[in-house]
Amino acid sequence: MRHAEALLALLACVLTPAHGQDLYFSVSPEKHSVVEGLPARLRCEAHSSSHVKYSWKIDGQPLAPSPRRHQVEGDLYITRVNRILDSGNFVCVATHEESGYSIESSPAKIDVQWISEASVQLQLPKLPSAIRVDGEVELRCHVDGSGDLKYEWFKNTVSVARSDRVEIKKKKLHIHRAVPEDGGMYTCLAKNEAGSSPVTESYPLIVSGNETATIKVVPRNLIAKRGEPAALHCVFENADEVQWFFKEIGPLESDEERTIFENGTLLIHAADQRDQGFYSCHGTRDETTVSYTVELQIAYLLNFSMAAFEPKRPTQLAIVGEGQEFQISCLEPLGLPPPKVYWRDPTGHIISDTGLVRVQDNTLIIARAQMGEDDGNYTCVAENLAGETDISVQIVISTPPSIISSPESLSVMEGDSVTLTCSYSGMEPPVTHVHWLKDGTQLKESGGPTRYRVTDNHGNVTLHFKSVDLSDKGHYMCQVFTTGFPSLFSDPAVLTVEEKLKFSPQPVNKRLELGSTAKVSCKAQGATNPTVKWVKEGEDEEFPKHVQDINGTLHFNGVLEEDKGRYTCIASNPQGSINHTISIDVVIAPKFTVQPQNPTEAVEGYPVMLHCAAEGDPKPTIQWDKDSRMNNLDNPRFEVLNNGSLYIKEVYLSDEGKYGCTAGNSGGLKREEVQLNVKAGDNYRADMDLEAADDGTMMTKTVTITLGAAAGYMVLVVGLMLYCRYRRRRRKQQYLQEQTEEKLENGDVQEEQTELKETGNKVNSTNKKKENRDSHNKSDGADTAHSQSSNQSKKSKSNYDKIAVSRSNLKDLKPLGRGEFGEVYSTKYQVDGDKESIVMVKSLTNTKDEAALQEFKRHLDLVHKLNHENVVKLIGLCREEEPDYMILEYTDWGDLKQFLIASRKDNNSSPTHETKQPRAPQLSVAQILSLSNQAAKGLKHLADNRLVHKDIAARNCLIASNLTIKISLPCMTKEPYQQEYTKHRNQVIPLRWLPYEAVHEDEYSTKSDVYSFSCLVWEMFHQGELPFNKLNDESVLAQLKALTLTWKPHKAAPPALQELQTQCWANDPRERPTFDEVVSKIGEIVVDSCL
Repeated sequence: MRHAEALLALLACVLTPAHGQDLYFSVSPEKHSVVEGLPARLRCEAHSSSHVKYSWKIDGQPLAPSPRRHQVEGDLYITRVNRILDSGNFVCVATHEESGYSIESSPAKIDVQWISEASVQLQLPKLPSAIRVDGEVELRCHVDGSGDLKYEWFKNTVSVARSDRVEIKKKKLHIHRAVPEDGGMYTCLAKNEAGSSPVTESYPLIVSGNETATIKVVPRNLIAKRGEPAALHCVFENADEVQWFFKEIGPLESDEERTIFENGTLLIHAADQRDQGFYSCHGTRDETTVSYTVELQIAYLLNFSMAAFEPKRPTQLAIVGEGQEFQISCLEPLGLPPPKVYWRDPTGHIISDTGLVRVQDNTLIIARAQMGEDDGNYTCVAENLAGETDISVQIVISTPPSIISSPESLSVMEGDSVTLTCSYSGMEPPVTHVHWLKDGTQLKESGGPTRYRVTDNHGNVTLHFKSVDLSDKGHYMCQVFTTGFPSLFSDPAVLTVEEKLKFSPQPVNKRLELGSTAKVSCKAQGATNPTVKWVKEGEDEEFPKHVQDINGTLHFNGVLEEDKGRYTCIASNPQGSINHTISIDVVIAPKFTVQPQNPTEAVEGYPVMLHCAAEGDPKPTIQWDKDSRMNNLDNPRFEVLNNGSLYIKEVYLSDEGKYGCTAGNSGGLKREEVQLNVKAGDNYRADMDLEAADDGTMMTKTVTITLGAAAGYMVLVVGLMLYCRYRRRRRKQQYLQEQTEEKLENGDVQEEQTELKETGNKVNSTNKKKENRDSHNKSDGADTAHSQSSNQSKKSKSNYDKIAVSRSNLKDLKPLGRGEFGEVYSTKYQVDGDKESIVMVKSLTNTKDEAALQEFKRHLDLVHKLNHENVVKLIGLCREEEPDYMILEYTDWGDLKQFLIASRKDNNSSPTHETKQPRAPQLSVAQILSLSNQAAKGLKHLADNRLVHKDIAARNCLIASNLTIKISLPCMTKEPYQQEYTKHRNQVIPLRWLPYEAVHEDEYSTKSDVYSFSCLVWEMFHQGELPFNKLNDESVLAQLKALTLTWKPHKAAPPALQELQTQCWANDPRERPTFDEVVSKIGEIVVDSCL
């Protein structure tokens, strides 16, 4: 017997490691470098065929419990790394719960970066009293930290620079041949990877001299309580005058707020936030002044929040099991001076640092929780000069639960109601919770209240099914969980559900086509397989030969008219019998008796008939459509006859297309299509507005005569216009030649647009003048609307002279991009005495392109005529040398497009701009609404002045750090936004932001700006994404032409804004709102969002 036991023990020892051979680490902890006070995570994950339990060690010892550390599965989280408590080798231990076999990971160390407070010590001479004029002085910066430290010295808050007398070597500051002016308040600052060292106190250096003022009472940094007096003491010996300065303002004098006493003390009667800052005390004798700077700060203390608890808690309720240890830390809130933190017990007494209930380093520790002794409200209090704040945690001591009775097994019929009951003894929620498990899985409320309901009535927990389903069968048990103790499980109860006899699915009425082969199924199921058969109402059980009943499915071999009627399906088994009756109707599907001739030819102005007729039972209806659109035939010229044919009274060229004839009844649908080709009629012109007239032939003749007369008149007018233009150009060229021979200081030329051209090169002026004359003689493409008389030109030139600025006011041109006119820059602009500002500069280098000149002038006139807070302002025009510069207002955050790209979470570069921007704050919905409202107001101002922008997009808007937006027009079509523009009909256009009429009809208006504005709002919600980025330009152009390009507002946009955007994107400009309506509607949305 003993031999067998020994053999079994040996076998167990041998097999134990073998059972855990499949246990290994898939993720091991790695070395971390963390700044002290910040969180850290050590990862650990083991792979095994069975459940694994994790634990951690540090330097070979089990990790002590701490509120700073907690474990999630295998990972160890440290909320605040401490260089002393967390220095060591961390090892993860993974253990098989079944066998107890465990493995340990390789050690991982946390490299803690830290830095201490900095203070200044006197190294030479040894005593402050030994410091003399012309003597040597050495100060040492005392600070500790990890890694390499870099030092910086300050005197009276001003950085100390090296000189022939001042030498700085790492942590030491050496002053040779000291003079009284070297006296002052010295501080040092050290930096490493952990940051900068906090400064505790300044060191007052006093260099005594017989002929200078010597300080006897040195002022000190002061923290004052708001509203109370604050005194800064400063006493000099041998001083002719003692003065105080505040933030370099002074000397201060006594007034209602402060008093300066004869001994040099500065008293502030009631210290407030405005009094915070640096104060300098100056002692002067003869012409030598010695100063000492100190800081006055106002005490403050922020209130506690739930974030003060460590570990973090969802509520202020803490549940701890009886006899167990509980720890919770209270992190001190921000305050000045640093607040003192302590704990009060439920009786209000301050808790000491000893005993079973104690406080250590702001952590409340209850060593062994006792019911009736340690439960109650514990309060963490923080106090300083500004006052105190507190936060409480309610500690509840829990006791272990017990199960009194388990649910009983039941067998029920499908659809019956069922109740399972479980009794337990335990505490009230939320200390104790009860859950029902089905087959080991917790029941969820996904079934809703109609599926089942759980009630807990003082320890009696019931699970009630209103109508039990087959899927509800299984093993049920209740789980009782009390915080602080392991869960208890009841004995399982088996719920058996017997399936009832039912149709699955229930048969429905059918329509069968005459002569077709068809099936009508009837399926049923129950506890045992039922027998299913069909019976026709009013007839024998036997069916005709062409009808067979096979296992509940009726097979019709060629449906006859007499097969229609009521049929009953009967299902039976030992549980009983059920039946269901349906109606079967016999129909004849539509069949065309007359089909339209394809293709059909027609002549413009004459009638045409498209034949179409069908038969069926019931009689089919005929529907016509054109190009697959039903509403295309609502015109009175189209008439569908009783026999189904389509009659067109008078054919237009626009009627050409594909016509569809659809015949339908309850038996189905049939469709035929025909292509109608229309040939142009001789001397025929259709007047769309008069197409309802009675006499079509007379109207055609009238329209033809009218149009002919109009055409002749237009030819005459155009001829006269061309002749007048030719004469006017000749006169202008003669005037230009005369003016060019004079002194070209102001570039006096006659035409308005020539003011913007580069001034001629003096060396080659003759050739330039000839080229200009030739170009004017050759070019006849300038729009007549842009030509002005001589008087108007002189007036315009005078207006441009008023906004002329000097190029010397521009500094540091930084390129932003390139447009059709030339380079676009950002630069600093300053006029004598004025504050420096950032501006945008648009250069005009492409002066030989008349279209570019006209567009540049349009941009100039647009901003010159406007004055609105949401539209950029024109600063001026530089024309003193080539190239011409248009100077516009700019903002600190630049264009909206780059801001939106920088605000993305992944901060990926945009397809149109590869430079990665620093992360910008992401806009909220309320902020987007505000920006949209501002942009709409700016565009409304444009519309009110009868101006059209033509290129509204995020790239042409500016955003400032105060979240204001301005409509601008940098129009950088070549760089960096070349991918957002397309060349169409020899014009560069922002295709993806324009409506149909602007792209295909060159019709720009305020309504096209409304369309583009909605695209701008879309960009803000999509963080600068390129619209339709999955389509190339050709696809966008094609869909826009076919009116199938569909915009979708962002889901995050308020519903009212989505509706407004959809209206703005209407294909018909007349259906789009005005900017007045846009501003009004967005204003209402903004108000609602604020509520």
